Amino acid sequence: MTLARESEFLLPLFPLPNLVFFPETHLPLHVFEPRYRQLIADVNARDQRFGIVLLQPGWENDYFGSPPVYACGTMVRIEETMPLDDGRYNIVVSGETRFQIVNEVSREPYRTARVIARPQNEDDPAAAYAQRTWLADLSQQYLHYLPEQGSVPVMHTIGLEALTNSVIMALNLDVIEKQRLLEIDDVTARAEDVGTELQHRIESMQFLAPFRQGGDPSRN
Repeated sequence: MTLARESEFLLPLFPLPNLVFFPETHLPLHVFEPRYRQLIADVNARDQRFGIVLLQPGWENDYFGSPPVYACGTMVRIEETMPLDDGRYNIVVSGETRFQIVNEVSREPYRTARVIARPQNEDDPAAAYAQRTWLADLSQQYLHYLPEQGSVPVMHTIGLEALTNSVIMALNLDVIEKQRLLEIDDVTARAEDVGTELQHRIESMQFLAPFRQGGDPSRN
């Protein structure tokens, strides 16, 4: 699905309180609220697309109403749907592109907004390749300090945006920080921020490694 950057279109919204979702990544969701069961039934009957957005702080006071959301979200497409006997769904979605909310046009039975596509800015291929190689190498170094994680060969084969967004989704970052990263238009700048975060974490783990192994840090 190709969307012009300035073309407005209607998109059902699936607001979440603790998740920022990124294009070119995948996510399983369990859908149990009646309004979102209806959303899934409706979009499955059409083009299988809806938008995931983050609820703004303070959402607890009006969760079952229409609390404010951040204006930048990610349009997703349903890849798999498993209806359950009681009307709930288990689904798997893939992120397609970012969008910007222009205004909400309906709140019943679920929220629907008029939006415009907000795809990433295109980068110089050589610069993107160098940035992807740097970020893939940092990610592999980071995984070295996580014994439960193995190598991820796909890191060296996917594009810069997919790699950057996958790393962000995997990192334990505050949702407000993830929202900030989502709103960065230049994927190279986003990769730079993520790579810097990985470097800091690697340096901290290198410093702490002798203590975790029970060795004498003065002899390393």
